[in-house]
Amino acid sequence: MDNLKAEPIIIRKLSQANSEIFTNIYTRPDLFWKINVDDNSDKESAEEFTKRMLWMCKYIYTIRLKHDPDTVLGSCVLYNWNKKTKEIYFGGALDPKYWGMGIMPSAFNQMVEMAKYCIGASFIKIRISDDNKPASRMVEKLGFFNAFKDNGLVTYTRPVDLPASTAKLINKGKGFQQAI
Repeated sequence: MDNLKAEPIIIRKLSQANSEIFTNIYTRPDLFWKINVDDNSDKESAEEFTKRMLWMCKYIYTIRLKHDPDTVLGSCVLYNWNKKTKEIYFGGALDPKYWGMGIMPSAFNQMVEMAKYCIGASFIKIRISDDNKPASRMVEKLGFFNAFKDNGLVTYTRPVDLPASTAKLINKGKGFQQAI
């Protein structure tokens, strides 16, 4: 997103020291994004949940404001890397008091750079609940295409090399040739 409403953010690799706030962000029912929280998650301690997420996701980071780097606002993750198709998924969660401030799009943009240069991804995908309209609007603003719906989830896709503005033109049916 070009016009970040909030101050700059930083992302830091998740550590066990952040397990309590990380777990609280992911287990709250009113959150913007959720990953891998199932019926058994209430039996896990914060440390166990964080260890499981660190084991499952090599690229999992906390989101913080630049002026307050000790406070964790949320997290973002790259997961399900498919080396053959060069696709990777992005997920994240943010404390509700920071919604609408441009923080998650800023974190997303940093993770896209990581996916592109550190992993070699060509496409980034986001899977969200079909009824999560705020998340749908955000990913469309970021230039994602509505790829397909399945079991109440919508998977959006975007090439990592295309700027969001170009991808939005393609998404509006202009076609790739007219967009570039």
